Amino acid sequence: MERKVKLKLCLACTLGGHLTQLMQLQPFYSQYDHFFITEDRNMTRELAKVENVKLVKQINRRKWNFLFLLVYNSILSLAYLLHEKPDIIISTGALSAVPVCYLGKMLGYKVIFIESYAKVSSPTLSGKLVYRIADLFIIQWEELRKFYPKAVYGGSIY
Repeated sequence: MERKVKLKLCLACTLGGHLTQLMQLQPFYSQYDHFFITEDRNMTRELAKVENVKLVKQINRRKWNFLFLLVYNSILSLAYLLHEKPDIIISTGALSAVPVCYLGKMLGYKVIFIESYAKVSSPTLSGKLVYRIADLFIIQWEELRKFYPKAVYGGSIY
């Protein structure tokens, strides 16, 4: 008797390349109940027409309202996580996804982080922040192993 594993996935990322990379995993995540936590922009509002998308504010760590928006997004993300109750959080970064990973870890969810394909020879800030709590940390370039010795080399997701 074959038993299917029932998992719920949270796909957390910012816009642009981070979202594009995460969406490359669609053949995998579409097999499971899933939802996105990402930034509120036209692109993600369009995605919300076909996917379960939870929106947070876009933040920039160099702007005056960074701390306010970080706290706001963290509270919103916590509410999303408590409502959806995922088993696993998969993230490609960046900044607004970091609180999702930390909050999820505190709630007992597994965290998988995929370091950005664009970073060949140096780590991202979000990668450095999430590395210490990730249950699985995947790099797309072998050169990054010097920064993330416990990472798994997964190759390109493109």
